[in-house]
Amino acid sequence: MKALRPGERPLDDGVRYGQEAWRDVDGVTFCHWDRWILRLALDEKGGLDAIAWMFRQRMIDPKRNVDKDAAEAMHLQMVDLRKRLAQVQRTPETLLDDEERASQWLHRKAFLRVWKSGPNHRTRAMLDTPRKRLGLRALRGNWERYPVSPARYDTALRRTLGFDGGDVPWWETRALAIGLDLEVELLELGASMTPAARLALYRAALTVVIETMNCVDDSGADMAEIYRGFEQKWLTLLREEPTRAGLLRDVLELATWEDFGLTEGVEGFLSGLGEEDADRALMELAVIARELREHRLEYHLERARRLRSAVLAAAAGFAEDDADGEE
Repeated sequence: MKALRPGERPLDDGVRYGQEAWRDVDGVTFCHWDRWILRLALDEKGGLDAIAWMFRQRMIDPKRNVDKDAAEAMHLQMVDLRKRLAQVQRTPETLLDDEERASQWLHRKAFLRVWKSGPNHRTRAMLDTPRKRLGLRALRGNWERYPVSPARYDTALRRTLGFDGGDVPWWETRALAIGLDLEVELLELGASMTPAARLALYRAALTVVIETMNCVDDSGADMAEIYRGFEQKWLTLLREEPTRAGLLRDVLELATWEDFGLTEGVEGFLSGLGEEDADRALMELAVIARELREHRLEYHLERARRLRSAVLAAAAGFAEDDADGEE
């Protein structure tokens, strides 16, 4: 922070994180993130609307070298702040006091925290981002659609990894990958392993690998290699699964949200769908794309569009077959 101007004093010196309580009005609590946003809003021509717009731009502009997750978190804080302001019938001008409205010290601190530092320590509103919520749903949220739930194998596979989620160096990643691959093979040899159970096993294994990738250094591509082996077997089983149409939502969401570049076979799987399954996939993709547009998740929306192109390739084949049949 710059030196104080004459007559100024630090108004929240020692507040480090932002989620600390700042002011309580009629039982509604406001934190220092709220205070900083409100102070910045006073100097913006469009007030809170202008700041919300800038957060949205940071979320969607591919040319800006910013943390889009941080921008999304701050935008959610804005949404929550406006709800609380409405509850107590206050505005930035009426919630801030005279000294806060006049303080350039507070403005400078607010500018640094909101636009430069990002929310390293987040409020509850910031944590529940659409990006996080939809990403988690893609991992496990569609498992009830399977004839045998992948949840049956989830705990056993995660326990096989035998680490607490701390960072794993590259030279230990190979051992983790081998252990997980072996456990899947052993489970598959079980006496009650029907095709539906095998389908569930490999689907659970995909989620376990994706979550593990957040913690390991996979420079040797050991985890990537076993993932692709699991994916190939999962997709092969899906082609033979009588209820596969109901599982397409899971396939599409997983491929849309898998962020490590591991998924390779889904587009080929989609381009080989039969006509009824292709129609179902296009309907599911329309729902997924609408949700992504609503939350301005452009990166994942582009992935959904690529998946749609793969399905349309299958549809083009049906049209050609129909044309040949008319000749």
